Amino acid sequence: MFKTFISPFVAMGLLLAATLSGCGGGDDHPERPDRAEVSGTVTYKGEPIDKATVSFHPEAADGKAAFAITDAEGKFVMGTFETRDGVVAGTYHVTVTKMESTSAAQVSQDDPNYNPNPPPSVSKSLLPKKYSDPSKSGLQVTIDAEPIKDLKFELVD
Repeated sequence: MFKTFISPFVAMGLLLAATLSGCGGGDDHPERPDRAEVSGTVTYKGEPIDKATVSFHPEAADGKAAFAITDAEGKFVMGTFETRDGVVAGTYHVTVTKMESTSAAQVSQDDPNYNPNPPPSVSKSLLPKKYSDPSKSGLQVTIDAEPIKDLKFELVD
């Protein structure tokens, strides 16, 4: 009769293929609540804001926050658990922040003013302070199961 012999490498390859066949496609986290795609644009004084953080703060105590970063055109796509994965239905207070970090000028070690322990950098908001506070921003949105692809936040002084 014939003896069947499978090399350890073939066996490992088959095991790996069987393991990986369940990856990709589908939701890897079925326990996560459904989310709606939410995207839009942020402007300040009519101009798009690049690299601003858009945050959705849920009104409900058990709600899930969502976040996004704007691109050079002020466009964003919200994410709750992962980047761009959508927003759980609910009502949210919205904040928009853009910070600039300022630090002391670099000084050579040979310079008499050199300090090996420079002062910490200071962050400065480039938008009016009210937009960083969910209770004062005046921005609110209600999300249901339907996608929102044209949300607009027009910030002013």
